[in-house]
Amino acid sequence: MNDERTFLAFIHKTAAMGVGTLPQAMGLPQSRAMVPALQDQLRECRTIAARAQACARARGEELRGPGSAALALAGAALRTRAVLDPSTSTLAERLIRESTGGAVETARRLHQCTRDTAPALVELGRRLLAAQERPIQELKRVL
Repeated sequence: MNDERTFLAFIHKTAAMGVGTLPQAMGLPQSRAMVPALQDQLRECRTIAARAQACARARGEELRGPGSAALALAGAALRTRAVLDPSTSTLAERLIRESTGGAVETARRLHQCTRDTAPALVELGRRLLAAQERPIQELKRVL
């Protein structure tokens, strides 16, 4: 990946999406068993988003997160699924699927990095991948 700005924007937007949607998931009644794992992921997403933004500012750029429409849509999808099937295992499954999809995309983008990609960006991408993968194992216990 030659375009570091695109990679940095992806990292920021992905982490910011977590910052926007994880509190919504934690607010669902059936999420009680998952809250510790989700809180850890939320903390990590906040840190990653802030570091990505700081990196962009150091380059004289400003990054945008996901739009409010995307966050609202994601929240509505979570709430709708929770109403249709209020079980804890269904919510855990949905969160696992979302995290897995994000982890696959992050891994793909990391593999596209070249030797010319700034090591700090690669490390931030790896940190994002770990933040996506870690809760998957914890959420499997709730299934």
